[in-house]
Amino acid sequence: MLGLFKSRGSFLSRIMVAIVTIFVFSIILISIITYYYNTKINDKITSDIYQKLLSQTDYNIQTLYERVFQIGEQLLNDNEIISGLYSKELSPVDSKKVENRIDEVVSANPYINSVYLYNGDSGRYIHTINKDVDIPTIDKQVTELIDVRKNMKKMLFLPHLQSYVYDSKSYNNHILSLIFTYSGTKNAIFINLELRAVLDLFNKMGNSAYSNFMIVDKKGLNIINSKQPDLFMHDSSDQEFISKVIQSDGKSNHFIDTIDRKKYLITYVYNEKLEWYLINTISYEYLSKDSFILLRNIILISLIVLLVSIAATVLMINKIYMPFGKVVKMIKFSRPLDTSAEHYDDVEYVSDVFKGLIHKVTSLEDLAVKDRNKLKEGFLKELLNQEGSSDDYDIAANFHKLEIQLNTSNLRVFVLVMEGEYVNGSNQLDIRMSLVKNAVYELALRIFVDNEGLEKIETGSHSMVLIMNSMEGSGLDDKLNSFLHQVEKIMSIQLKIGIGERAETAKELWHSYETAKEALHYAFLIDNESVYDYDKIQSNVRSKFSYPVKLESVLLNHLKLNDCGAALEDINDLFEEIKNCSIKDIQATLKQIGTVIDKEFNSIVNLSPMYEGYQHDSLANVISSFSKVDSLKQYYQELVHFIIQELKGNRFRDSKEIVKQACEYIQRHYRKGELSADSVATALNISIPYFSKLFNENMRVSFSTYVTNLRLAEAEGLLLNTTLRVKEIGEQIGFFNSTYFITVFKKKHGLSPNQYRQMKKAN
Repeated sequence: MLGLFKSRGSFLSRIMVAIVTIFVFSIILISIITYYYNTKINDKITSDIYQKLLSQTDYNIQTLYERVFQIGEQLLNDNEIISGLYSKELSPVDSKKVENRIDEVVSANPYINSVYLYNGDSGRYIHTINKDVDIPTIDKQVTELIDVRKNMKKMLFLPHLQSYVYDSKSYNNHILSLIFTYSGTKNAIFINLELRAVLDLFNKMGNSAYSNFMIVDKKGLNIINSKQPDLFMHDSSDQEFISKVIQSDGKSNHFIDTIDRKKYLITYVYNEKLEWYLINTISYEYLSKDSFILLRNIILISLIVLLVSIAATVLMINKIYMPFGKVVKMIKFSRPLDTSAEHYDDVEYVSDVFKGLIHKVTSLEDLAVKDRNKLKEGFLKELLNQEGSSDDYDIAANFHKLEIQLNTSNLRVFVLVMEGEYVNGSNQLDIRMSLVKNAVYELALRIFVDNEGLEKIETGSHSMVLIMNSMEGSGLDDKLNSFLHQVEKIMSIQLKIGIGERAETAKELWHSYETAKEALHYAFLIDNESVYDYDKIQSNVRSKFSYPVKLESVLLNHLKLNDCGAALEDINDLFEEIKNCSIKDIQATLKQIGTVIDKEFNSIVNLSPMYEGYQHDSLANVISSFSKVDSLKQYYQELVHFIIQELKGNRFRDSKEIVKQACEYIQRHYRKGELSADSVATALNISIPYFSKLFNENMRVSFSTYVTNLRLAEAEGLLLNTTLRVKEIGEQIGFFNSTYFITVFKKKHGLSPNQYRQMKKAN
């Protein structure tokens, strides 16, 4: 073997050494990387597991919480249920009606265990458990939980146990309760969830033999464990990793710890709705097993490649080197050089001879081609940018002089934008992009060979312009499809092509160029296309545009009413309405609606989180920054959810304080005729339906009745203590229609204002 290397030249030895060296170095490098990976869990895997648990937990618990809260609102808005709750004593018929109503709620929601209505004054329960069961007997914590709920500042699920025997069958139900209480009363509504409502969270997050989920509260009380789901609220765990979780003080994070002498990745999420920690443990062995399999496979494949490479090199030496050796001898004979075998390789010798010849021949030709191409590209750029002032004759002369292979009429501009892994930032990458664009141009010449001419102009690091004689119909579409397919197949890059309007003369090329760039802007609407033809796009654009004033008004109303479903429908209708408009009209419309929303809600909702994350100072600027309509639509949907959640947050303010402020506001403004529930709700920064509901519950009268009584009380004093006419009194207290004032006064007293005045004075 050594003799073979000597006879064939030192380059063969270097090939063999290089193969072995690369192999050994690769194995060492792979081993180091794998060892490091297995001593420290990959940050990406850790982050992915954490983000998955965080998003799934928040979504599932939020969904569960909202469903139960909606059921609570349904019960609170049911007159029969509220009457049954507040009544100290119910007839059998009324009691049966209330029971039927709450039975309907439980039947409609399979994850609901039961509902209790508790009247604190009478100690009476109405419930959906078997009616001969005593609630305080089977649910010993029920009265304590009411006190716990009243001391809380927010609604939480509270765990407890139902245990009873009915019809010779034992029941032990582990339940979670959302408790609605009323300020100033001892009444409460319990909505009790089945334990499986929480167990479903485990199933959705995918348990395995290598992982375990558990839920603990802020004190370390283990509420449920996926490996032992029958254990419910057992004693606090003494495991060290749970102590670390609890010490995080309401934060979500992850860390690595040893459990039962094995390393685990522990990921935990704190949920503010429940004030619980949901903990996931995944074994280190499970996370790292794939890397060991990968290392083994790489080593086996590398060994096979090494053996094949050595065998192929040895077998091909004679076939490759023998004809090559004859050429070397011929060159050495014709031009002797001082080339001893110790200092000069045959390959190096031949390379030096031909390198000098090729360099001399090609350098002159390259300079000439580069100069001509620069002049050609500069002239065509002037035409595209409308900078030239030449007439048609001069343009035709320049076409001939610069060897531009195009007609001077019936032309069309194609703007090509390249997408992929190529980015600006270094000279090396700029050179790579230049080579890529040259290759794309060569492919275009091959595909459009039947066309009479094709010219390329550089317009940016990732874009260029092709000018060709206009082609129409399916022939152009077929060639473009073939061109795009080959570019992606050969160079693994994607192109977006904007096709401009046809230029009748070369002087009109600038217009074709501008329309081609404008066509590419429609990627905002349809991002998955590769070709954007200006003529086809304009044929589908609606000629007449009108701003969707009605849709804007409806959207604002639904946001103020906290109707999330309707507001999302409005967003869908808005994007459907404007989808066939021009890009400029679409972007201007969406920016204007963002400005209106910002102006309408910024005083009552802190919208800064919705634009500070995008490093902008207003919604309009965030909206202008989106490059895809789907992303912008998703942002609008997120904005709707955010505004409604913020508005709904006002419902947790003290209801008595709100009603007190409302009464003070009414007292100051009831003499003005324009006073309404809408104006009072707006002044208090809460929604109108919620204000009406609070006012009715606390004052036991409607808003209009309360205001009318205030006005009539003042009217009675003015009738008895002044000589003002009835019309003047009505205007002074807010009745600007004297006929309506008389009608309302007579309805209350049975007498007209004048009759009332005369009767009182007579008495």
